Amino acid sequence: MLETDFPHIQLVKRTRGSYQTPDHHQRDYTPEREKELRANHKTHAVALARSVDEMRAIWAKGEEERPETAPALPAGKPILLQLDPDNLDLDEIRRRLDFEIVCQEEDGFVIVASHDVDVTTFNEVVDLFSRLERGGGVAARIYDVSASSGDERLRQILSSELYDRWGEIDDDEPIWINAGIACNGGYEPRLTPMGKKETEETYQARHRSERMKAYDRWDEVRTERIGQIERFVEAYDGYIDPSTKEPDTDVPDEFTARIRLPGIGLRDFVFNYPYLFDVEEAEVAELPVSPSSTSTGSTSPVVISPPPSDAVAICVVDSGIQENHRLLKAAVDSSESRCFFGNFPADVADYVTPSGHGTRIAGVVLFGDNIPSTGTHQAEFWIQNARVLNKQNELPDDRAIYDMLSEIVDHFRYGHRGTRIYNQSICSPSVCRLRHMSAWAAKIDALSDRHDVLFIQSVGNIHPDATGRMRLGIKQHLAAGRDYPSYLLMDSCRVANPGQSLQALTVGSISRDVYRSSTWNSFADAPQRPSAFSRTGRGIFGVVKPDVVEFGGDFVRNPSNDISNNPIAKSVYPDLVRCNLHTAGPSTDRDQVGTSFAAPKVTRLAAQLQAAFPKESTLLYRALIALSARWPDWAFFGSRQEQIEAVRHLGYGLPDHDRATQNTDFRVTMITPELQNIKAKQVDVYQVNIPDRLRKPGNAGEVMIEVCLSYSAASRRTRRDRRGYLSVWLDWRTNYAGESADEFAARLVKEASGSVSTDRERFDWVVGEHAGTGKLTASNRTAGTLQKDWCKMPADQLPASFCIAVVGHQGHSVSPLDEAKYHLTVAVESLGQEIELYNDMEAEVDLLASEIEASKVEVDELET
Repeated sequence: MLETDFPHIQLVKRTRGSYQTPDHHQRDYTPEREKELRANHKTHAVALARSVDEMRAIWAKGEEERPETAPALPAGKPILLQLDPDNLDLDEIRRRLDFEIVCQEEDGFVIVASHDVDVTTFNEVVDLFSRLERGGGVAARIYDVSASSGDERLRQILSSELYDRWGEIDDDEPIWINAGIACNGGYEPRLTPMGKKETEETYQARHRSERMKAYDRWDEVRTERIGQIERFVEAYDGYIDPSTKEPDTDVPDEFTARIRLPGIGLRDFVFNYPYLFDVEEAEVAELPVSPSSTSTGSTSPVVISPPPSDAVAICVVDSGIQENHRLLKAAVDSSESRCFFGNFPADVADYVTPSGHGTRIAGVVLFGDNIPSTGTHQAEFWIQNARVLNKQNELPDDRAIYDMLSEIVDHFRYGHRGTRIYNQSICSPSVCRLRHMSAWAAKIDALSDRHDVLFIQSVGNIHPDATGRMRLGIKQHLAAGRDYPSYLLMDSCRVANPGQSLQALTVGSISRDVYRSSTWNSFADAPQRPSAFSRTGRGIFGVVKPDVVEFGGDFVRNPSNDISNNPIAKSVYPDLVRCNLHTAGPSTDRDQVGTSFAAPKVTRLAAQLQAAFPKESTLLYRALIALSARWPDWAFFGSRQEQIEAVRHLGYGLPDHDRATQNTDFRVTMITPELQNIKAKQVDVYQVNIPDRLRKPGNAGEVMIEVCLSYSAASRRTRRDRRGYLSVWLDWRTNYAGESADEFAARLVKEASGSVSTDRERFDWVVGEHAGTGKLTASNRTAGTLQKDWCKMPADQLPASFCIAVVGHQGHSVSPLDEAKYHLTVAVESLGQEIELYNDMEAEVDLLASEIEASKVEVDELET
């Protein structure tokens, strides 16, 4: 445990209750379009019936045109429905129309599968609607229905890269894809209300039984559909990754098949297999650009001794490690090392030429920016080696990274060190998709939620020149007149897959130094500016990405915009441990840059937090890292436009070890005392009383309040937005500037009594609860599972009580069993260090906790 004179203080939970939905949310919502269709029910019924006839004709023609040698298809047919995007009730569509929900798309489009080619139930509902009879009302919510085929189907399910080259794929060209397959079979748990004589215990047991029945049914459907795909792939002489056949408890209602098909088979599969919701080309790994192998680094003697036996372990998911390296050997837990593909699990060396990648990552994890050069030093952590790249420094074609991640977590999380922190400084060269969460990112989310692990993920690099599958390189942007840093905000520079993961802590890169010479100059013209290669946000669902940034170096260029691959500007390059398995040279050098080397610096901080709070969830580590992060001065004190761009470049900023782990006289950090659980439609209210001494008139010293919520919940990749992707989603809100704690509780908690304030003056939050409510117009803090915001005000304008409510909302699940897990953190700081506040705040917290505990005892006694 970390020993400090100023430890973190426990937040005081005032109450928990049922969420009081605001009046304007309680009104029945019927879209104007649905009202029009009901008013013109006969016309709409005729239009739907005509669309069904056209759809069936398309199916019949497709069957006629398929070659007799083509593999048999399942009986189901894919259908595209258009519904109101703000009033989706997919469960009603499933129940009333006998459709299997394959996936939700954007703009109200939903892909479903009908196991009845005559769509008999749908026709019956349309007929009832035409006469406005009971049971036909759902037809008014369906704006259009069509065969899910042709170009529209491609746009909905293909990745943008695959869609762009779809017409160029030859019949015989082999293509590796990840194919997302729904396998719920149209079956969902039966969730009926609690009976009058039923206890909470029996009610939950009944729902638990229903869920297990659903899981069993989904497993049967999965097995059946894997068999269908195997026969399909076999017919086209393709290949299917054997790990596809293994059960996956992380995502029971869908699976991702990694398969190889020739172009002709791929087209047949995409157009005709009804349960497809996502198709992307299989991932390749992106690594930093390797400069010239000329090395001038350090070979000075130093002795590294092993860490304590109970030290925190960090798993490096990468290209392997040179485990006998003199700077690493003592800290590598070689007994657990493993290669997760192929037939040689002990082959864990770092084959990246000329001087390694995973080895460098391990060095940054161990030493950060300060590689020792003399003396004896004890390693702080254990390093564990999970090799996932082949000898060509690529992800293997026949083994999916998302399947390897499941094995990695199973191997290390439940090994003898119970590893909870994973550094992944590899990613795809392609930008993340904004339609569906990728299989890679979704796996990170599922593993994080189920196993309490934290992945620190690099945001990805923009290479100097476009090659292979990359869209544009820096040179192409410069040639088009887009100079640094404006090109970083282009769509082609978006976060790389899987950096969009909601649970991963995604790390971008900033410069540390500036290099100027008569010939070469760094891109950044000041320290702590975005690195020339660092990818930017926003991520999927509009989430703030990257989450934080660290120093990963910068590129240098000449007046002709040539970008040097030679490490001529040592001051802008990070100091790295160098692998010398392939070429002779020093043990360390400043010869590479990349977001790969920014991520492990944040991993170090996560491990230090685990050492300080060994029994707490990784959700707390993530929250404290984000809470400690701060923008550089150019953004923190910048114009509104600079801050709008800064959140896309920097996320929440640069983390700070001291702010994350301890406090001072002038800063106090408050945290939830343990991992909290909350269900949909519940609300937890926390209260922070501000001492009178801080708020006295004339006390104009500036105080900053920071709040960060870190949560996780079960995810579902077949859903298009955050509210459908998560089983339960959370947000937080605070009291108004003049609203008391009692008034705040009365406004949000159904069971709370008292008057509701008419005050509506909000604190001046930077990010804002919704897009447009903060200073950053297009950003909002509620989109992700890491939600930070901050505001500044003079001390004499602080409220007597600052209250935060964490609210649970229904996502894709309506089960009473589902809940989200969270940690809430709050920091109050005197920015100019004019006001000593720690001791006073600590006393107020102790007093408030005693008062709330006494009031609970009093209520219990009265009830007794």
